[in-house]
Amino acid sequence: MGRLTEIWQAAIGKKEPNPLDRYVYQMIGGSAIYPEIKNEFYLNSYTGNNDVFCVINKITEPASAVPIFQYDAKGELVENGRMLARLNNPNGYQSRTQFIEAGLSFYGLFGECFTAYETVELGPNKGIPARLDQLPPQWVQLNIGTYFDPVSSYSFYPLSQMGKPDYPKEQVFHWKDFNPEYTLTGGHLRGMSRLKPLIKTITGSSEGYNSLVKAFQNQGMWGLLSLLDPDGKQFSMTKEQKSLLKSNFRKDAAKGDMTILNSKGEYIKMGLTIVELDVIKALSVLSGKIYDVYGLPDQLFSGSQTKTYANQKEAERAAWENARKPWLDAYLEGFSKWLAPHFPGEEDHVLRADYSGIDALQANMVEKVQWMVQAQSFSRNDIREACGWERLDVPGMDDILVSAGVVPISEVGLMDIQTTEDALKALKISDYRAK
Repeated sequence: MGRLTEIWQAAIGKKEPNPLDRYVYQMIGGSAIYPEIKNEFYLNSYTGNNDVFCVINKITEPASAVPIFQYDAKGELVENGRMLARLNNPNGYQSRTQFIEAGLSFYGLFGECFTAYETVELGPNKGIPARLDQLPPQWVQLNIGTYFDPVSSYSFYPLSQMGKPDYPKEQVFHWKDFNPEYTLTGGHLRGMSRLKPLIKTITGSSEGYNSLVKAFQNQGMWGLLSLLDPDGKQFSMTKEQKSLLKSNFRKDAAKGDMTILNSKGEYIKMGLTIVELDVIKALSVLSGKIYDVYGLPDQLFSGSQTKTYANQKEAERAAWENARKPWLDAYLEGFSKWLAPHFPGEEDHVLRADYSGIDALQANMVEKVQWMVQAQSFSRNDIREACGWERLDVPGMDDILVSAGVVPISEVGLMDIQTTEDALKALKISDYRAK
């Protein structure tokens, strides 16, 4: 009896399977790991909810414009790297900036992105990546392999329907967020969207905007109403009539409807209702939750109650440190490990982003230099290296900086007389021996 037959018999109840057998059977039964059903919700959130779009766009658009350079195993700059050249010209319809923005946006939206390359079959460049594409995750399925190597290939639905073979796993870089939902069908092999725990928040945000739009379209329900007689003149109402009219208004206010009376009337809107004002406050809270899950400070979104000119710079720096820089660095790290081996002679090369032109991050450099100087444990070359500059082979540049304030008193007497007298003259202190 074959091993698969034993697993099958266990699955139909003829014998108790062990956990590994059950996992293998489930994987065989599934044969592929399909996109998450909620992907349509995530996509609609990006295209239909301005909060979600703004949050993701505030990360991906600035990050995609950062300069990128190629380095060899020794950390030296590679001027004409083929890997970087391919990234700079990924395909015929995208620039490098657009290509990276697409990958980061897919990652931020679905929790994963699929970067694939195509090769030529003949010629001297056979087997070398000839173009790069970002495959939309909602159209990519993972085909099952073995227990220890669970993904054998990737299918891109639009092309597979036209007869294109599946992508071998080495031709796809699958960058994903951690997914804790380990299942027997392999769902954990796909990334988890950051929007998943925010479904109620996003729904509330969308409904809040819809409510405000309807309220503005219907001109609200708070205002002054005057009833008119057939000649267009106002007439007074009894307390009972006013009470009945107010009751009708309250009943229809939740629906955004206007009560229609047989008599002529004049209505003047005075402002937003209390409910509408509560919706506006709620929208601010909901927007903040979306910013939180993406690591962005709330000072970056319009309407923030804590937004000032002073903390705007700090917010920009936090956005780079908590979201833009980690995303771009993580993508380039995995991208380099995946793509470099396919270019002969560049197997150990890496791509790195250059943040020296980002103003929001330069304040950190000033603070770092100040700290290194005050720490009194670094040389001038150490400081230059921390700033991204080359070390200088100049005498004294590798000497540790030590302040006179930290010299032990027991060593003060070891200073030679000439050095002491030169220091006194420089400080314009009269000779102590003359007194």
